[in-house]
Amino acid sequence: MENEKSVLIVDDSAAFVQAMLEMIESFDEKYSVSVARTAEEAVEKAAAVRPGIVFLDIVLPDHEGYEVCTDIKRMFMHSPIQIVLMSALYDANRLEKILAVGADDFIKKPFDSLELQLRLKAARMRLEAQAKMMAEREFYRQAVRQEEDLTVKLLDRQMGLKETLADLESKKAGLEVENTRLAAVARYDALTGLLNRHSLNARLELELRRASEDGVSLTGMMVDIDRFKSVNDSFGHIVGDDVLRAVGDALRKCLRREDFAGRYGGEEFFIILPGSALEAALPIAERIRTTIAASDVDVAGAKVSVTVSIGVAERKSGDHVTDWVAKADAAMYRAKQLGRNRVET
Repeated sequence: MENEKSVLIVDDSAAFVQAMLEMIESFDEKYSVSVARTAEEAVEKAAAVRPGIVFLDIVLPDHEGYEVCTDIKRMFMHSPIQIVLMSALYDANRLEKILAVGADDFIKKPFDSLELQLRLKAARMRLEAQAKMMAEREFYRQAVRQEEDLTVKLLDRQMGLKETLADLESKKAGLEVENTRLAAVARYDALTGLLNRHSLNARLELELRRASEDGVSLTGMMVDIDRFKSVNDSFGHIVGDDVLRAVGDALRKCLRREDFAGRYGGEEFFIILPGSALEAALPIAERIRTTIAASDVDVAGAKVSVTVSIGVAERKSGDHVTDWVAKADAAMYRAKQLGRNRVET
């Protein structure tokens, strides 16, 4: 990975930055290091250098490091990056905020050369795992896009057939049945029966606008099947399809009538809970997790266990759809990092 040894240090103390540079220079493995003194400079440097690892002080002269962490994470939404927050102070409230902004690690200042070297090594290991996971997710997302393109082409072909036969009175009843089926194909994912990506995106926009106008709560969940690539590699894509159908069935079983579930990517699903705040959504997420974990898929008499990692995020005032989905996606990724088969916020 080309940026795994690219490090950005963000701290307004020249003496502290110099000490870090000297420690890194003494390591056997050589790193390319950039430095930023302010929050504004940190965001500019991150965009220009595209580092793999960022050591970010929480206290900066123009903004808090928490805000910078959120901005950089959003910038690298589709690229691997590890952010290690730094501070001389450490308490429970600070830890809660560190987790909330999506930081990957925390190191208490001051620290010695050995601790810095270990934190760098750990960050590189997480960075490699993150890059691999993103590559796998992109592969399955591309597969779903190709599937949706094929569905659209088939739909266009069928609609052309409808126009050709529209004048034949004897075919009228059959065409009405076909129209109903085509409408379902255009709206729902053929494999799981849930909303397809296009319909899900439209529903996300609609529910967010409705929640903003009515001032009601809105919570979403990103659900990702654990080790799905291993299932496909070990048992084949037919079994993989069975796993996707089983998860789709479990989601419908666990959700309320007013909720919506759609296939977001290859093995990813997004759930919309209108009118639900975070505290109401968490028991639903846990019910989904346990239901899926208890549902094995039969493969020639053997059972394949299936688990999911779930990220839950409540829409905040001013959030766009991309912001809201990104928070749920980041929470799901934390669930993966913390051992899979769990719910995180």
